[in-house]
Amino acid sequence: MALPSRVLNSGVTSLSTVAICGEGASDVSAAGSTSSDATSLSSIYNRISTVAAGAGVKLPPTEMGATVFVANAGANPLTVYPYDTGSTIGGSASNALVPGASAIYSAVSNTRWEPLQGYGVAVPAAYGSFSSTATQTAALVNTAYPITFNTTAESYLVSIGSPASRIVCAQAGVYNFEFSAQLDKTAASTAAVYIWYRVNGFDIANSGSKVAVSGSDAEIIAAWNFVQTMAAGDRFELVWSTDDTNCFLGGFPASAPVPAIPSIILTATQIR
Repeated sequence: MALPSRVLNSGVTSLSTVAICGEGASDVSAAGSTSSDATSLSSIYNRISTVAAGAGVKLPPTEMGATVFVANAGANPLTVYPYDTGSTIGGSASNALVPGASAIYSAVSNTRWEPLQGYGVAVPAAYGSFSSTATQTAALVNTAYPITFNTTAESYLVSIGSPASRIVCAQAGVYNFEFSAQLDKTAASTAAVYIWYRVNGFDIANSGSKVAVSGSDAEIIAAWNFVQTMAAGDRFELVWSTDDTNCFLGGFPASAPVPAIPSIILTATQIR
């Protein structure tokens, strides 16, 4: 690595020295919430001192052989975007940099950056635990209804999005999503309930399951898990449908000695 003092002492001009060694910026503020309004980086070495929730920075235009250093000294995860929408970072549209971590981004082509992340800081796994105290009903039979959440028990880099059916993963990785749904029914017939999941609004193939709920005042817990690869910013949704509107996801208040019963509980744990 070229040291500025040695380059200057060799007789190279100050401007040329900066071009060779690169500039540094120690007090950069992240901005925006998308690639279009993120702070554009113009230096090679960058310390991002202020990071609001959801804010980000944008790398310089992708040029094969370029290298950019970014350190997140802010209080929130930092989203790093490529300059142009035709480029990627590690194959994704963005990269998440947790507080206290840093990364070197190397352009291996004119359209792709590769990140080397985590100097001196372990990159922690993301996780979240969410539930809903509300009863959730189906107005129409055989109609898809995203399941919503209104309570966060634990959360790190995973959060309830908007609308409240969306669970947003700020950090890319492989996640294990586990849920339990409190199914209830108010009529004597047998109802079929279907549950599946979506990512970014699209149904995931082969993710559906069917549960039969029989009898009046019948309670059944539907519970299983899904393993899904998520990019930074991807949105996970549970969806349900029924052939009988007398069937619903029941939320019940605490009644001693039993604590409150949520209509849905979902945990998200990054496993890779």
